[in-house]
Amino acid sequence: MFAITIDHDRCTKDGLCGSVCPKNIFVQHGKLTTPDVVDEERCIACGHCAAICAQGAIFHSEFPSERITPIQFEEMPTPEQVMTLLKTRRSIRAFRDKPLEKATVEKIIDGARCAPSGHNSQSTEFLVVRDRVVLSQVSALVVDYLRFEVKRFANPVFRTVALLADRASAESGLNEIPGFKRLIKLYESGADPVLFGAPALLVFHARRTVGFADVNAQLALQNASLVAHSLGIGHFYTGWVIATCRARMTSAWNRRMSQLIGIPSGNTMHGALALGYPVPKFKNMIERKPPRIIWV
Repeated sequence: MFAITIDHDRCTKDGLCGSVCPKNIFVQHGKLTTPDVVDEERCIACGHCAAICAQGAIFHSEFPSERITPIQFEEMPTPEQVMTLLKTRRSIRAFRDKPLEKATVEKIIDGARCAPSGHNSQSTEFLVVRDRVVLSQVSALVVDYLRFEVKRFANPVFRTVALLADRASAESGLNEIPGFKRLIKLYESGADPVLFGAPALLVFHARRTVGFADVNAQLALQNASLVAHSLGIGHFYTGWVIATCRARMTSAWNRRMSQLIGIPSGNTMHGALALGYPVPKFKNMIERKPPRIIWV
């Protein structure tokens, strides 16, 4: 349990801590009274209380003074700058033959860890692959997985069983087979259609027991993507790497990628970004389709 106290001399009794606390731990019994701290055991250490109190009247054991920094609002980007960042981010699949510095990857992860998470679990963990040999093995394993899917969908017994078990998924898999074959052919010709020679792979994973861990990881991944873009680092979402962990009707394949790169046995991979210095630099923003909105 966390220790939470309020300095009565510093407190301005505005009640803001109570208004922002998601667990209602701060209770103000009357106007211009210092709130009481109740049921501390329900605290999820979100930091709202320490973030809202300009006077520094709240002491929270999880957030000592050295972990609290006043916001410099004049440094906040304008809405137009934020939209420019969002609209200019594109997936990059052509990279320079140059290693990505550890400090650069750490900046990207620093942004990723700031993403929101269910119940403030901060469940997302990170694994970085920079070893060229292991990166090559990742691409090879994905291609092996695609060969496996091509082979088993060619088996009439498996195809029948799969269609009976989940027709929509099986038909979707069958539709993907021609694409699998093209990717395999590209790989066998000497290309890398999986990681495209990226010098780093940033993997997002979490303990299987954490609720909404997959959603938390995707939020962290989006943060990482935007930070990478702001740093001029090219990247793309490596869906093929994650696909090897989600093979239907087989548990063996779902463990191979995690075992190859060293994901802890109790964790699940939820996303990955290939990272590197880009060869091209896009010059134009391309407008996307209008949003589909339902107003209620």
